[in-house]
Amino acid sequence: MTFTARALLQKIATDSGISYRDIAQRVNDEMTEGKGLQDSIRAIVQEQGLDPDTYRLSATKIVAEAKRILREDYTQTLMISAVLGQMVEGPEKDRFPVPAFLAFLEVLAFVDDARRDTKSETSQDIDEHATRMIELMTTLVSVVCKWSKDGVVGVADDCPTSLQELAMTVFRKIKLLQSGLWTCISCGNIVSAKETNSLMCLECNAKIDESEPVRPKRRGRERARTGYGQADLGDEIE
Repeated sequence: MTFTARALLQKIATDSGISYRDIAQRVNDEMTEGKGLQDSIRAIVQEQGLDPDTYRLSATKIVAEAKRILREDYTQTLMISAVLGQMVEGPEKDRFPVPAFLAFLEVLAFVDDARRDTKSETSQDIDEHATRMIELMTTLVSVVCKWSKDGVVGVADDCPTSLQELAMTVFRKIKLLQSGLWTCISCGNIVSAKETNSLMCLECNAKIDESEPVRPKRRGRERARTGYGQADLGDEIE
């Protein structure tokens, strides 16, 4: 089962004989101009004489896969969340796109039965799971949201009914952010984006225990992210 744009484009590259780099570049260029991910993929496979219905992503299955990962272990889920939160506020090179992070928060809100401390996570495990979650969430917002060259502009026409509320929430919060406002990830209050710390309002941040949070270290070669859905390690779309 293909859950991410990266995996699907790799399959198209294999089946069509076109290089993955060329396909990814075209999709990224068309999405920058506001064309949907599914529409971009459909145009490419039709040009190659392939069946477009074979190369589609299921938003509901992407969500199910994300929930499966988040339910594996409570501590692991906390650490994945911490990594993604840090990446949202990180330098542009290693930034997690805000729409994808907002989608992650919506999925996370429905995961309440993760097992407690059933295994010992290594920093490499956390990095791999966080990278997987990035791929899933960037793909998800590409499918369920409607895009223009300026970013999210609404809910995709073919967004599944069950995920329309998620897509609308992402859209509304992005509109708030464009207006200089942010929804605190702790209390949910809307505050000035300038008056936040660690994605929380200053009041909630002040209540956080001052002990040093767990910050899993990255191992091996990291993928430096150069833009929405792109990384400079193989120019992967995610």
